[in-house]
Amino acid sequence: MLTTLFLAAALGLPQASSTPGNVMVLLADDVGCDMLGLFSGHPDAPPTPNLHALASTGVAFQAAYTDPVCSPTRACILTGRYSFRTGVGNFLSPLGVVEHSLQPSEITLPEAVDAIAPWPFESSAVGKWHLTAPPLNVPLAPNLQGFDWFEGVPGNLYLGQTYTAHTTIRNGVTFASTTYSTTEQVNAAIARSSTMREPWLMYVAFNAAHLPWHVPPAGLHTYSLSGSPDATPDVHYRASVQALDTEIGRLLASMDPGVRARTTFLFLGDNGSPNEVVTPPAISGRAKGTLYEGGVRVPLIISGPTVAHPGSQCHALVNSVDVFPTVLDLCGASPAAQATLRRSDGVSMTPYLAEPWRTPLREWVFATKFLPNGFGPYTSLGRMIRNARWKLIERQGHSDLFFDMASAQGESLNLASGPLTQPQRAAYARLAQQLRALVP
Repeated sequence: MLTTLFLAAALGLPQASSTPGNVMVLLADDVGCDMLGLFSGHPDAPPTPNLHALASTGVAFQAAYTDPVCSPTRACILTGRYSFRTGVGNFLSPLGVVEHSLQPSEITLPEAVDAIAPWPFESSAVGKWHLTAPPLNVPLAPNLQGFDWFEGVPGNLYLGQTYTAHTTIRNGVTFASTTYSTTEQVNAAIARSSTMREPWLMYVAFNAAHLPWHVPPAGLHTYSLSGSPDATPDVHYRASVQALDTEIGRLLASMDPGVRARTTFLFLGDNGSPNEVVTPPAISGRAKGTLYEGGVRVPLIISGPTVAHPGSQCHALVNSVDVFPTVLDLCGASPAAQATLRRSDGVSMTPYLAEPWRTPLREWVFATKFLPNGFGPYTSLGRMIRNARWKLIERQGHSDLFFDMASAQGESLNLASGPLTQPQRAAYARLAQQLRALVP
């Protein structure tokens, strides 16, 4: 990593006068806005006091968007590039299935930080990877993609893997674990954050609250659980969300106060909540896996020393690809240094940390889902683009969906099914043109 300093000097890039702070990205699995009262006011949201406390020291982004399934969002975060560029447009199949993965040629966050940050960073990844399948080397993939250290699982807890009985990988070496997954991942994050040399970058991707539905340890939640989790997935799922919040609280409380004060935390969800656990007023069938708001709008909190107005909210449109340049900014990488990398689709969110109410930096956000993974041809393809008011969904083999998100009907009224007014036609044409310019 010391080569970073020499590379920056060779490129004539500005050197940092002081050490940048640490950055920790916390990624929840299948936790949509309806599961955090701060983002939805949902009457059935599980208790998440620790995430609310994190938001009280940071900025809560109320219009954050991403792809509607897990693997694509991970690729967007780690590369800053939309899914049609990486070829990761759907979740990767379980272990043993050969398919398109995140390619080694992609420049990931730790690789970018190592190359252009003005100070050497140590990097660690913890938890669910879910970006690599055969024929690539699955156990070593996070390390080969730039992380100095990895402890976690290759993907979802399927095929005999459960929250309390699964195979864990540590730097390419596998071993059996019976520790509750969320607890195990927080244990690893605590151990690494207390031993890494500052400044450091840590990516913590939880399996929770993705299925299998299960009974979390009693001390981590307040729900009264009985019967089969599969029979009542909604309450068991909510208990796992509360357990996740409890363990995130333990992670934050474990940190040395000085280290925590020098660390910026980014918490976000990877997609909407599962349809099986969605309750009114959220709409089942329009949640995870869909391009409706319930599938692509996610909670996002950024808290750290550069937040000028703790407890504020930002209503500007942001996208998961924006995490990439945001982290690079936080790590001290200058715009000139970032310009030497492969072009990112992201827009840094750091200006909102100073002024959450500032003029929006994006006119629109984009999301997509396609299969199979790769670069086509596709058997299924959907794309979404929206601006502050209008939203367009295009789906292969189906009619377009067009919504006025500022109206009372929102996504309950498809304007594309009837005659459009002149302003509606103009808004429709503009979104369609922007989509064509992005994805021919």
